[in-house]
Formats: sequence, structure tokens, C-alpha cells
Amino acid sequence: MTSKIGSLWQRLRGGMRAYPIAIVGVRFLQVFHDHGIEVSQIPRILPQIRLADLQSPQHLIAALTPELLAQTAQMFGVRLEWLEGVDDQIYEHLSAYKRPQTFLEHLAALRQSAQDPLRHPVRVLTVAKRLDWRNPVRQPLAPVVLEKIAELGEEPIYRYHVFQDGCDWSYSPSRIELKSIVKVLSDRLGITVPLFVIGAKDMEEVLEGRLIPRRFVDGCLVTDPSLEDYVFTPERSGVAKEAEELPVVLACIEEHRLMEFSFEHVEDSPPDAPVSESESRPSSTVKASAQNGKRAQAETEIWAPISSAAITLWGQDSSLPIAEVVRRIKKTPAFKASAFSDSAIRKRIADLAPEGVRGKPGRKPKQSS
Repeated sequence: MTSKIGSLWQRLRGGMRAYPIAIVGVRFLQVFHDHGIEVSQIPRILPQIRLADLQSPQHLIAALTPELLAQTAQMFGVRLEWLEGVDDQIYEHLSAYKRPQTFLEHLAALRQSAQDPLRHPVRVLTVAKRLDWRNPVRQPLAPVVLEKIAELGEEPIYRYHVFQDGCDWSYSPSRIELKSIVKVLSDRLGITVPLFVIGAKDMEEVLEGRLIPRRFVDGCLVTDPSLEDYVFTPERSGVAKEAEELPVVLACIEEHRLMEFSFEHVEDSPPDAPVSESESRPSSTVKASAQNGKRAQAETEIWAPISSAAITLWGQDSSLPIAEVVRRIKKTPAFKASAFSDSAIRKRIADLAPEGVRGKPGRKPKQSS
């Protein structure tokens, strides 16, 4: 937190006993800070707020109208009651337990409403460094779906959709459902699902909807392990785990007909889905829908297989340069993407590379004569 926002925040917090309404200002600043937005950047997101409104607690409180608070709550997907200081629950409860198709419907609606959908929007928080289906000790997890709502410079700003089922890897029904969802996302869309380890206390806060998870999910998309490792066969991946349970996972997918789910047509968009200026024009909306359908088909048929291949290759050898992974993909004619240029393939897989590989040029070493 910068000294400027820290000073304003502390002055607001310090005045809460004598001036209870100050909690509204505290939480208004907190929701921006916890989404990676500095106090001086708030007017770029909410033009109704001027820099002059941020010079003191009194000026800020005076500027916070009910309409502005409602707009802020909608933008970040948080509860208006929390922003108003009425209670401590930031997020509405999201659950897909016993209804795994609900997770897919929610994700599909976000993909449809977005002008530029994230290729890998799902993260899963866990307290266990290594998930183990045979370990009876509770292993809670929290799936989080990211939705891009703005950009400040080159930094994306996300809305977070936190599923608070209390999924427990040691409890077979919830584990099987989560594996089924991940397998569908991997096989149908080529989505990788990184696992991020957090503390038990933080997990409790997340599952109770009392914590904005940005600081936990802002990391490399290639983790060891990733959740899709638990739904691969040994033939598909050298790092496959718990493959013995795959028949049960496939039975769950069949029972709920998850592989038949259409990511192209969803009747209802999520209630807080952002609406762009172009979506307000009928002709632009029709054109955007057609383009989104073609993009989604290309993602599935062309790019999803190479994303899975890249993840597998880096799972086997995390030191492989991006250029080497691109070379191996291009040497495999079975991939439709192999006909594309090196730069096109690189663009698609670069964000999947391990931390030590991303950003490196990856040139092959010169051959000694």
C-alpha cells in the first residue's frame, strides 16, 4: 500500500469510533487496493471520483453516493452490504456441489460476455502442498474464476468469482466432481488449472467469502502439480496422478453429461457481467457473437491441443526453452497449429511456461564446429 492511500486509510480507520460511517470510506478504498488499484488511479476507473475527493476522509465520504457505491459493488462483484459496512461477507455464496454443470454454465456465461475471454481463467486454492486422495486428513480447496474487467496501462484488473463449496479432496464425492470439471475444461478447452497453496486461516476467510483472493492467484500458470495432472492418463502425461480413479471421474462426467455441455450458447449471463459499449449496439452484438463463436471453435480445435502438449512437456522438463517447445509442436503434423508460424504458437503458450523460462528468448545454442 502506498503511503498516500495508507495515510488516508489510517485516518478513516482512526475516526471510525467517533465517526462510524467512516467504515464506508475504509471499505471503498480497500476494494480498490485489494484489486491492485492505487488511490491515484481510482478516477480512471470511476470518473465520478476526482482526485480532490481523495485528499481527506471528509471529502471522500461526501463523494460516496448510494449510486456510486452500488456501481463499485457491481464492478468488482462484491456485496453492496459489505461495502456499506453492514456485514463482513464480501462475496455472495457460489456453489457447484452436486451440480458440476453449474460451474461450467457460470464459466461459459463469462466467456460469452467478455470481448477477449481469458484462455486460462480458473485457479484453485489449496492448503495442501500435495493433494492425496488416500489421505483422510481434510484438504479443502477453493476454485476461483477470473474475469477481466479493465486494464490500467498493461496491468489487467480482474473480478473474482469464488466458489465456496468447501470442496475437500479427502471427501470422494466433492473430489470426483472437481476432477470431472477439470477434465472437461482440459479436454474441451485446453484450460490449465494451477494450484496455489495458501495458509489454513486464509482458506477459512476465502471459504467464508471474507477475503479478496487477488494476492493468492497472481502467479505463474504452470504449477507443480497443476490440477489437470490429476485427470490425465499416464499415456498422456508423465506426471499423471491418481489415474486409478479416472474410471469414476469418467462415470461422473457421463452421469451429468458434462462433455456434451455447450460453451457456445448460454441463455442467461451472470447478473454482474460487464456490458461494453459495443454490446449496446444491435448490429455490433450480432457480429461479436459470430466472431466469438468462431474464436471459441478455433480455441478448441487448433489451440487447445498445443496448450495441453506444452503443459505436458514442461511438466516433464521445466527447463525447456519456449523455442524448443514450439519446435516440437511444429514437428507434430497431428496438431493443426503446427502449420502456424513460430511467433503465433509462442504467443499461445508463453504464459504457460515455468517462471524461470518465461521472458527468456529461448534461442537454440550455436552448434560447435
